[in-house]
Amino acid sequence: KVLEDEYEILVATNGDEVIEAVLDDSSSIKGIFLDLNMPVKSGFEVLDYFNEHNLFVKYPVSVITGEDSKDSISKVTKYAIVDVLQKPFSKEAAKTIVSKTLQANEK
Repeated sequence: KVLEDEYEILVATNGDEVIEAVLDDSSSIKGIFLDLNMPVKSGFEVLDYFNEHNLFVKYPVSVITGEDSKDSISKVTKYAIVDVLQKPFSKEAAKTIVSKTLQANEK
């Protein structure tokens, strides 16, 4: 909601919807901001799917999470993600990670 005036945002309510969105050839996804705690398929399961199908090359992913355990943060940084933004976050922090993620798409 913080950035919906500046970007067209597609919201997925669960991990399966994230995967469906990237498999839709008509989508114009430039970056993904993935929550680790989602129903149906967790963020970690989505990251595993991206890893198995080499999707990090096509879609830059940043993780947004309320998870603050060292184990979870350490685990998530083993994936080819752009960055991690921990909740709660400021509008400025959100803008920074969006910019960084979209720049990764341009490379």
